[in-house]
Amino acid sequence: MKKFFFLLIIPLWLYASCEPDCCEDCYCDRPALLSLGFGIWNVFPGKEHMTQYQVEYKWSACWKGVQPFGSFMFTDRGSLYFCFGACYDIFLGSRVVLTPSFAPGLYIRNGGKDLGYPLEFRSSISLAYQMENCNRISVQFYHISNASLGHGNPGTECLVFSYGIAL
Repeated sequence: MKKFFFLLIIPLWLYASCEPDCCEDCYCDRPALLSLGFGIWNVFPGKEHMTQYQVEYKWSACWKGVQPFGSFMFTDRGSLYFCFGACYDIFLGSRVVLTPSFAPGLYIRNGGKDLGYPLEFRSSISLAYQMENCNRISVQFYHISNASLGHGNPGTECLVFSYGIAL
């Protein structure tokens, strides 16, 4: 599965063109983005689903197109997840943006699923439509896992729909 992911991402990255209306520099002349979202925690059938809410901030600063971001997520059962990581926008034309990201973070279970360890890693892929004002409507899929650091590594998959506001 990981090989498939990299086989998909590398050609898209090489193909990527960057000509959005709101920036002139392909790499770093982008506004910061504040995204508000909601979705499903444990999205696959046969698992206990929870509603989740997410706030994510992507800084405008970047290095060779890699941008830092921070995210806060909570579920309707009280679970919390904070993470900080890096993402890379791949423009597929001038309006469609594919964004892979990776972030280590802190998970607090409360009444939610036991993920086996407080340190959890989030691998994500997002597909967005970028409007003329640089706001984005997106769908994001991610996997959260402790990389076998804890007593178990059940992981979870999430599907989030969000609206990003360019700042």
